[in-house]
Amino acid sequence: MNNHENISDELLARYMADIATAEEIAEVQNWLKNSPENEKELAAFEMIWEKSAALKTKQVKVDTDAAWDKVRLKMTAKNPVVAETRIDPDPAHETIIKKLPVKKQVSYTLWIAAAVSMVMMAFGWYVFQTQFNNPEPLQVATTNNTTEAILPDGTKVFLNYNSKITYPENFSGDLRSVALQGEAFFDVKPDAAHPFVIDANGTEVRVLGTSFNVKAYKKELVRVDVKTGKVRVSKADQQIELVKGESAEVEEDTLRSLQADLNIMGYRTQVFDFNAAHLGDIINSLKDGYHADIRLANADLAKCRLTIGFQKEPLDATLSVIAETLQLRLRKEGTTYWLDGNSCQ
Repeated sequence: MNNHENISDELLARYMADIATAEEIAEVQNWLKNSPENEKELAAFEMIWEKSAALKTKQVKVDTDAAWDKVRLKMTAKNPVVAETRIDPDPAHETIIKKLPVKKQVSYTLWIAAAVSMVMMAFGWYVFQTQFNNPEPLQVATTNNTTEAILPDGTKVFLNYNSKITYPENFSGDLRSVALQGEAFFDVKPDAAHPFVIDANGTEVRVLGTSFNVKAYKKELVRVDVKTGKVRVSKADQQIELVKGESAEVEEDTLRSLQADLNIMGYRTQVFDFNAAHLGDIINSLKDGYHADIRLANADLAKCRLTIGFQKEPLDATLSVIAETLQLRLRKEGTTYWLDGNSCQ
């Protein structure tokens, strides 16, 4: 059974012999309507059929199987010029049949090569995507200095000593995510649709647009102090929301609410405001703000209280004012400042 455009030789034979059923006749007629080429094939089939009938009338001994082979060979030929079949009513003449070219099958080796090529192309595309569409994150780091960085969204970050911030070349997705080690003051560009998220040693700080300070040095408690706006601090399954003037400290998985200490941001502003503060706390704030070695010669001096403010004053001038106010002596040994005197008690 050979098929020619979805129709069999035997159906065409029944059609030519007028023994086809009504359904088979309709099938042949529909086949003829599908393409002019089908009509040409039927005409060729009819010519062969008639010549085969002429042989029968002359009582030529015919090999039925061979005849069907010849018919099938004629009908399956893609190019009628290539295959030549000559049927002569004279049985003395020999029927000459030339072999039709057979469509070569694609070798198994070629299929393997094609598969390997596809795999290599897929791998190359993966490498391109990961290497070029996901570039290495950017970093800004400090050692014995402070510096300011502007992130791709316009957010300003002021880094304290020995700090590092890591961020992408361009923010994409729903979040603007960065990572902080050390201490930094953030002035976040407002964008309600894309919250700004900081990973600070495992503590998450999330904001929409505000200014605040994050302290996240190793071996120290993470602390967040809010200057403006609202900030959410999360650790494990705990979270707390802070507004202007509030602060939080993270101890393991516990969040502790505090009053914000804006003097913590003195490393950036060089502005300090102390209200009835202990001298010990004042000295600690100045040490962090000026990155200086300041010490009290008498431990009892730490209990002295003082209300005073400084606006971007040099450290020497700041310490001189404190010494004069509390009637203390100020001396400097190398890079170390000493405050010495009697207790305030």
